[in-house]
Amino acid sequence: MIDMHCHIIPAIDDGSKSVTETFNMAIAAANMGYKGIFATPHYIEDRHETSCKDIENSVEVLNKMLKEKNIDLKIYVGNEIYVCNNLLELLQENKVFTLGKSKYVLFELPFNGEVLNLKQIISELGHIGYIPILAHPERYEFIFNDYKKVIPLIEEGALIQINLASIVGYYGSKSQKCAEKLLKNNLVHFIGTDSHDSTSIYSNFEKAMKKISKKVSNDKLNEILVENPNRVLNDKPIY
Repeated sequence: MIDMHCHIIPAIDDGSKSVTETFNMAIAAANMGYKGIFATPHYIEDRHETSCKDIENSVEVLNKMLKEKNIDLKIYVGNEIYVCNNLLELLQENKVFTLGKSKYVLFELPFNGEVLNLKQIISELGHIGYIPILAHPERYEFIFNDYKKVIPLIEEGALIQINLASIVGYYGSKSQKCAEKLLKNNLVHFIGTDSHDSTSIYSNFEKAMKKISKKVSNDKLNEILVENPNRVLNDKPIY
């Protein structure tokens, strides 16, 4: 498995606070069966604007550390980009990372309200060769109130990543019910942990996996946990 969404780089956003915590996150992830993690620190203008160079340097150091500690896990560069009108420019000017330097872009929305030009942003990304991945839509108010609002976004070219712990109510009952509906209706392409520390999400892993496995077939589970993430890593298309 490859984790599509994780805040594992220390002292860079609201995720891991230290190298020790990052190390503990890596151990927990490896114990859960992950072989890779896309490090996705927040990029939010005027709040979190860590340079790609600094992210890449951090990932290089982390991978060296994991190898020295004989932890069978590899970290890949990425960002979770907060949607903005100049998203295209940020990508074209190399101010943000795609996932593993592929054509896949992980982005997030405001939790409240609705981005009126969202379909346009998705379309424009597609026109210049990027494939947008919408992070945890089950947590956005306009979607957990009507999960079918992801359908036109998918039709426009977006892929959907839900959070692992949403399925067990970690983010509240509305997000839980929305995640269940998205899974039931075959509207999920990826599952990410969105881990910010070494305990809160990983402690819910087994419970969440048992519940998810009851919602989808084994083939579908393998697709969203293994096949699709590896397609992103290898910059291959997802149909």
